[in-house]
Amino acid sequence: MDRLRAVLQSELAWRGLEPSNLLAICSCGHVKDHDPVLVESRRRYLEAEMQADLDIVVAHLAEKALGWAQTVPIETAARDIEGERAVFLHCVNVSEQGRGVGRALLGEVLRRAERQGRGVVVDACADVWGFMPEQFFSRLGFSVAQARGRRRLMYTGLPAGAHPPRYLAPWYDPPHPTREQDKAEVIVDVFFTPLCGGSISEEAAVMRQAAEVHGDRVLVREWNAGNPEVRRRFGIARAVFVNGVMRPNGDTIRLEEASGLITDALSKPAPSHAVWDDSISRLF
Repeated sequence: MDRLRAVLQSELAWRGLEPSNLLAICSCGHVKDHDPVLVESRRRYLEAEMQADLDIVVAHLAEKALGWAQTVPIETAARDIEGERAVFLHCVNVSEQGRGVGRALLGEVLRRAERQGRGVVVDACADVWGFMPEQFFSRLGFSVAQARGRRRLMYTGLPAGAHPPRYLAPWYDPPHPTREQDKAEVIVDVFFTPLCGGSISEEAAVMRQAAEVHGDRVLVREWNAGNPEVRRRFGIARAVFVNGVMRPNGDTIRLEEASGLITDALSKPAPSHAVWDDSISRLF
């Protein structure tokens, strides 16, 4: 098996985003597969960010894309982290596990980072099978800088003198109606990262659909973690707050649940302080 992996890895070619692999890359695992609106949103986001500093590397065998990895400088990563002199590895995705493609992709990411004088940072998961698993990165020499719930902020190859990455401290205060919002009895704040779905927040769209029946009584706001001011102010990459009460992070919210949260919030006064859920310690 190791020999077969070595042969496969030696034949891999590295490419960037192009028409032949666009659909696979845009249909990220955190959005509805092949949803044309979300795929187009992600495509526009990726192409715009690649003009700046986002990097996508795709592993090809002949003309077939077998996997890809997505990195950004950690200083601009749309996540609740901060660090220096590193790239943030947002995602590694392979079409087939067990063939060594993920290991080969990571090796290429490390080589590219080293040429820039940077290390590599990843937000891994301790107990989510198949999704950026901590064990995979540990085997390849990554160290844990900080743990938050089931999340593990890991790094490798940092230049001498660079500080390890760390999680931002989340902060949120329930909104207070302003003169422009005085008709709203319930305010919904949706935090999202464009690294997965692009500029469209699927959860914000669901919350707006649920809010429509209540008219001006409900206001839905979006907070894009791609905005550095949002990251610095809140330290949150993904969350839904309904009148200051956090909805547990997990699967993307459905219309029935969203409607129930709004109806419940309309029936009682808003809390004076934010009500956090333990799932703030995880993204997915």
